Amino acid sequence: MKKLNTLKFIVLTSLLFVLHGCSELITAPDETGCPNICVSSDTMIIGCDDRVVLPGDISSTEEEPWSFIGDIYPSGCTGTLISNHFVLTAAHCLINYNTNSQVGFALSQTALNPDQRPRGTHGVRRMYVPNDFAVTNNEVDRAYEYALLELWEPITGVTPADWGFVPLNLLQVKPIHTAGYPGAQPDDDVLGRPWITDGEYYNAQPFGSINNGESGLLYSDLDGSGGQSGSPVYSFLLPAQHDGEGIIRRVHGVLIGSPEQNCLQGQNWVAYLTPNAVTNIENAMSSNTDGTFWSITDLAPSPTVGQGEDWPN
Repeated sequence: MKKLNTLKFIVLTSLLFVLHGCSELITAPDETGCPNICVSSDTMIIGCDDRVVLPGDISSTEEEPWSFIGDIYPSGCTGTLISNHFVLTAAHCLINYNTNSQVGFALSQTALNPDQRPRGTHGVRRMYVPNDFAVTNNEVDRAYEYALLELWEPITGVTPADWGFVPLNLLQVKPIHTAGYPGAQPDDDVLGRPWITDGEYYNAQPFGSINNGESGLLYSDLDGSGGQSGSPVYSFLLPAQHDGEGIIRRVHGVLIGSPEQNCLQGQNWVAYLTPNAVTNIENAMSSNTDGTFWSITDLAPSPTVGQGEDWPN
């Protein structure tokens, strides 16, 4: 497992990794002799733990994917900024909140310390959770794990993640990656630092598109624990594989974790952004929704606070 030391090296190797099927930030680990570590939803390590912490010489506010991920308070889950005032996350991270709750989102955070939240903490105005989501061990229920947070104020001067549908047959021949905030740091060091890992999707995907295409659930071998729920799952796309120029990171799913028995079988689940899921999210972001698909909760007013200021929670 290697850490990269310069931005130039990251850019060059990222291009090579896309073309040759290797990892974004780390070398392919030797999985020999590493059993799966599965402890409820707290720890899901498939084979060897290949997560790597944000390199010390990389700016979390300037470099993807760190620049578009953040920590959600007080749940401790991870969220992805997909517009200047909407955050994509996992539905189970939001089920304990109601209209009296205050929820905050700290973009590009580097540690659980107010002065290390470089863009401050933004209060959440509204939550969108699919009506058909249920916290069960059933793939059909958990496929609805994608959810949205609407912020009170937009986060300005940032570039949200590129997100949307990517065909499964394309994803199955590419590495996949995720970056988030584990509840227990893999190196037992300072809490709150973001980590990244990579993996792949399996050939057999019986729940890739279900519920009339409204949702999908994919089996992966990504590693995760605790606060990495809600982390973006993304792949690199070549120019011929998307509408635009250059090589891009496209977020196509949400890391949600799996039941312990599925983890023991080598599965860490991802809620897949199917075409209809993308449409549902776009409708919520444009206020073109009547509540038929989404359960919408308005939260208590909460402020936006700057770097170095304590959020009220």
